[in-house]
Amino acid sequence: SGCCNQATTRDFARFGQFMLEGAVANGQAVVPEAWIEQATTKRIENGMPGQGYGFQWWTYDYGAYAANGIFGQGIFIDPTRNLVIATNSSWSTAMGYDEHPKREDFFKAVQAAIDAEG
Repeated sequence: SGCCNQATTRDFARFGQFMLEGAVANGQAVVPEAWIEQATTKRIENGMPGQGYGFQWWTYDYGAYAANGIFGQGIFIDPTRNLVIATNSSWSTAMGYDEHPKREDFFKAVQAAIDAEG
């Protein structure tokens, strides 16, 4: 299924952290590392420069990946920066054509703040 996982923002963040840490629970790999690598790597173009689509994950050419849901739900994972951002929103439309770029700008601002600290 490609639709309709409902969760709290905290649970989205926990799932993002789980993915960031290699899908390991209690010291055991729950999902094979090779599958995670394949799933979070661009398999097809999505029409956005520097982005693509893997297995249910939107990908960024620099190694980050995201789960984008309806009305602004999402998980953004940037392994290079050890960063997980979970979002739960109430966009004006399901796809958030007006809001989505603003969320991308927010992700970039957080990344820039992390880089400035480093």
